Amino acid sequence: MTGYGRGEAMMNGLRLTAEVRSVNHRFCEISVRLPRALSNFEAEARKLVTERLSRGKISVAVTWGGEGEHQAEPTATLRLDSKAADRYLELLRELKTKYGLTGEVDLKSFAALPNIFIWEDPASDPEHYGSLLREVVVKATEDILRMKELEGETLRGDLETRLESIRQRVARIRERAPDRVRDVRARLRERVNVLLEDGEIPEERVAQEIAILSDRLDCTEECVRLEAHCGHFLKLLEDESTPGRKLNFLLQEMNREINTIGSKSSDVPIVEQVVEVKEELERIREQVQNIE
Repeated sequence: MTGYGRGEAMMNGLRLTAEVRSVNHRFCEISVRLPRALSNFEAEARKLVTERLSRGKISVAVTWGGEGEHQAEPTATLRLDSKAADRYLELLRELKTKYGLTGEVDLKSFAALPNIFIWEDPASDPEHYGSLLREVVVKATEDILRMKELEGETLRGDLETRLESIRQRVARIRERAPDRVRDVRARLRERVNVLLEDGEIPEERVAQEIAILSDRLDCTEECVRLEAHCGHFLKLLEDESTPGRKLNFLLQEMNREINTIGSKSSDVPIVEQVVEVKEELERIREQVQNIE
């Protein structure tokens, strides 16, 4: 199924955004694009996606700044080293007491001490940045899952409608089948009667051939199996763990049954129903490709 998800988080005035896009694909192919400061987390981003999305051609794009905003990555930030400042102040007070010095330490002098302020690179706090990345990627994948669930409900409704249409058409075929057999039997007997005028063919043999022909034209078993396949298909749709592959196998069996019914009949009303059923099965097959 196709889908789109988005997740956002704020940090130091910057917006980190994750966008996940998915289109239908037989396998799970993931491409990840991360900003430089988060490039070390690509494997973790892939894992987060594969834990939630099982199939599709998926692209993950994580950027700083929202749409239309300046997408600047976080740079090194200046911060106070509290431990160093506390130690400086402790030693200055000790120095003043030990040597009987006078005076107070003012802000200007204190700030001039080395290593009171330090520059911190984003990579120096991997846990914080990793947590931020996980937050936005999880939000985006959950968003896309919600979209897929809505699409799935719509898809299931469409499949159920088409299966009901198939069942109705198969019911019409079963209703028409006995009349078709009688019509064929009557036409065959009329033709044979012409040949029987000279008494060349025994009546018993004619009756036997008609019985064999009737059996060959009977499509009751195929109709019953096709209706059973429709019921099985509906049950599989109720099972959330059902893969699309299982539905594909069932569709192959349904196609086989309707092809057999078509090969047994030259009756126009039945052929019309067979064509309609085949068309519905093809539409279902196309839709099933979107089921994960």
